[in-house]
Amino acid sequence: MVLTPWGDSSQLREKKLPPGRGTPREEADRNQRERLFAAMVATVDEKGYEATTVADLVELSGVSRSAFYRHFADKQECFLAAIGALVGPALGMIEKGLEPGDQESARKGFEMLLERIVSQSAAAKMCFVEVYGAGHEGVALVDRTLDAFEVQVKRILDATPGHEEMPSEIVRALIGGIQKVIHKRLYRGQEQELLELAPQLWDWMFCYPPPPGPLRVPRRRSRRPRSFEDRQAASTPAERILRALAAVVSEKGYPETTVADIVDCAKTSQRTFYEHFANKEDAVVAALDSGSSQMLAAALPAFRRAADWQNAVQATQEAMFTFGVQEPEYARLGAVEMYAAGKRALEQRERVTEGMEGLLAQGYQLRENIPPITAEAIGGALYALFYDYVKQRGPERLPEMVPVAVYMTLTPFLGAEEAYALATEGGRGR
Repeated sequence: MVLTPWGDSSQLREKKLPPGRGTPREEADRNQRERLFAAMVATVDEKGYEATTVADLVELSGVSRSAFYRHFADKQECFLAAIGALVGPALGMIEKGLEPGDQESARKGFEMLLERIVSQSAAAKMCFVEVYGAGHEGVALVDRTLDAFEVQVKRILDATPGHEEMPSEIVRALIGGIQKVIHKRLYRGQEQELLELAPQLWDWMFCYPPPPGPLRVPRRRSRRPRSFEDRQAASTPAERILRALAAVVSEKGYPETTVADIVDCAKTSQRTFYEHFANKEDAVVAALDSGSSQMLAAALPAFRRAADWQNAVQATQEAMFTFGVQEPEYARLGAVEMYAAGKRALEQRERVTEGMEGLLAQGYQLRENIPPITAEAIGGALYALFYDYVKQRGPERLPEMVPVAVYMTLTPFLGAEEAYALATEGGRGR
């Protein structure tokens, strides 16, 4: 996502950028925008998006405040425009560098992309990590970028023998796995690791041939979920607040949700809310933790009861996504709305996915030469699927995701045929 000629942030901190006078208006405007974009990269790298102010940007860029507001309505509009200016050249490089038909050239292009992300980590961090601070608009920009990236990856797979006609949801899952690995390294300041991980990610992507047949859900008798009111009646006061928060956020979005909305939905008081939580952000992190804890509590018994590891993985994923049907408010919060809820919410996602990665450790014993990054990349792939299914189809359709999720999880360890059988026939020998 990130390529830019703007220079590194250390240079920007040392001195103001020159204001560029005596030039035609169009060129002056372009110069001002580029200096504001460069200042945005540098300041967000130092302070984070939320702490960055318009005053910071005009001081570092040398652009006047009046000129800033002639270009942009506010900080967010400037931030999103800067990311858009970064993303465009990156997608152009992907299109040129990841040429289909020659897998070695495509591999080099992919590795070059990660090298550029490492060498321009401040800009990369803004595009992969800080972008979520811009709320739904930032998430929408990420979605559009991934749509464009998906087209390029699909072209490469279609031109690679044995990978033609890959279903689009698997392509999107592969991109989600790569995105998650990059996001984690940038977020933790470990971007240098991406240089070593680039070949592993490439090899992981080509672990997946197209499934041998359609990934359809096995026939199972569905269990009707309890109503929101019944679940609330059986919960503690704190849990009622958290589920109510999830419900309101699902309806209005996180930025528009207020504490008054939450307590009204929970049928409690603001005093009770503040007895349990310091503020809305504290409550949303607690809601994500509660939802993921309940999901694991529903899924882990299925893992332990299974006859072998591969059936355990299949049963666990079926239980996880069934939980999403039973608790749709938590499913939507954890899949979609958390991206607008800030860094603490994304940290919670990392903890959940890392816990699930541990369940895949045994798979490495079943097959040699599996890329070490596989479990982590699968975690990102599953989260990408989770996001797409909930956003586009709704939590009640989550069981339809089970075959794709099982295929994505087991194929690197078992091969496509056995993974497909478990994905479409359900667990055996439980």
